[in-house]
Amino acid sequence: MKKNLFFICTLAFAALLFSVENGKTQPAPGAESKSPAFVSVEKTSFNEVTSQLDAGGNFYLYLGTAQWLDGLSTKVAAWRQAFESMPDIKDEDRTNVDKAFGVITNLIKESGVEDVSGVGLSSIEIEKGLYRNKALLHHYPGKGDGFLWKFMGKEPHALTGLDLLPSNTALAIFSDMDVPLLWSVAKDEVAKSDFPQAQAMLQKLPEQFEQKTQVKWDQFLNSLGGEFGLVLTLDESNIVPIPLPSGLIQIPEPGLLIVVKVNDDTIFNRIDAELKKNPMVISVDKADLKMRTMPVPIPMAINLRPTTASSGGYLFIASSDALVEEALAVKSGQKTGLKSTDEFKRLSQNIPDRGNQFTFMSERFGQTMFQIQMQAMNASAKRSSGSSPAQAQWMQSLFHQRAVFSYSVGMNTADGCLTVGNGNQSAAALVLLPAIAVPGMLAAIAIPNFVKARATSQQNACINNLRQIDAAKNEWALEANKKSGDPCTEDDIKPYIRLINGQLPKCPAGGTYTIGAIGEQPTCSISGHKLP
Repeated sequence: MKKNLFFICTLAFAALLFSVENGKTQPAPGAESKSPAFVSVEKTSFNEVTSQLDAGGNFYLYLGTAQWLDGLSTKVAAWRQAFESMPDIKDEDRTNVDKAFGVITNLIKESGVEDVSGVGLSSIEIEKGLYRNKALLHHYPGKGDGFLWKFMGKEPHALTGLDLLPSNTALAIFSDMDVPLLWSVAKDEVAKSDFPQAQAMLQKLPEQFEQKTQVKWDQFLNSLGGEFGLVLTLDESNIVPIPLPSGLIQIPEPGLLIVVKVNDDTIFNRIDAELKKNPMVISVDKADLKMRTMPVPIPMAINLRPTTASSGGYLFIASSDALVEEALAVKSGQKTGLKSTDEFKRLSQNIPDRGNQFTFMSERFGQTMFQIQMQAMNASAKRSSGSSPAQAQWMQSLFHQRAVFSYSVGMNTADGCLTVGNGNQSAAALVLLPAIAVPGMLAAIAIPNFVKARATSQQNACINNLRQIDAAKNEWALEANKKSGDPCTEDDIKPYIRLINGQLPKCPAGGTYTIGAIGEQPTCSISGHKLP
């Protein structure tokens, strides 16, 4: 037994010696060798992009764009020659084409789009029904000097807009926006374009603005603080009716708030000067708040009191003064806001607290939009003779019925623009949505038109049947010497009309015909199916 064990160990040791050569272990006999790892001869941003994505989820995408975008302005300039060499092109058109390509080439160079080296997307389910999505528009360090990378903000900062949001916020979008930079770029590009019409129009814009607003254009631009926000609240404690062309719908009371970060009160003071002309305006002047409210004399289901206010470096334009006061109470800590809600705490987990943009969409917003769609489609179906609520619900099922909710933060980094967010939709659904939504949208457009066309066709066919019946009645009355008011039956007119399987023509929509007495028009039981 010991000899056998020694013999087996000897064989195993000999096999190990044969499998090692130059310090490298060789594959065992019969084992498949791995394919060699290929190295791209082209420089890509794969490692830089994917290192910032979340691997292991249900969606992971990298797209290198250097081949397409590097030297794009040069490629566009080459296309210019192809257009200019087209036969039968007029000299005037050739000149305009040359100018247009010049504008495009300059925009590409100065925008920084050629610096985009890659795009990355990832999605991973961090808990049941909650996905962490990432998107990166990458450029290499030291690049990204074009206005494309600066227009939506520069360095990430604290998301102070969150401190203004009431707890019943359903939708909030805040973003940095450098309007003076945009105006500067527009002026420079138009000046280089050599298009006299565009230059004249841009030169007139400040003058027209100043005439209408009585505010100096440069003063207006300098007053903007570079951040803009839109907030929609939904008060579920007050369900209000909203009239639509299709009928009334019931929704939680909405409130709208526009927020503009400002450097001074230029805009507020100009609005205030106009509002002072109206004696109904309610004014509030405090050390930390200036507010003007215009009461609406007509009773309304919603709290509509158009308001403008200035406080803490922000300009507010709101649907009511109560909404402005609540936003300021949240900011001062007197009231709990969106950040204290369970929904926001769940959505904001592991999301950066600094950035240049953020978007919040509550589940209540998606549910309300879905309910509005359903109510509007059902009301429309009831008003239309060619459709039904069941058809409307079937059409609605073509779309995504689950309410979407999410919170995401976008930021400018040394590597490009990165967006990180949590929501109940995977990035895969967002990428594939067009392929799903377009057929659904086409169906939503085509089906009602088909239903309407079918109803119209049935109505026309029925009216044609009524004409034949009326003509047969007149012919029978003439031959039988009948007078107005005499009764007439189907059997009386059968010899004078073309029969279908021995019967009078039937209404294609299922209506019932009444022949009527002589001198009366035949009728159909379906509304709208009648002789003119």
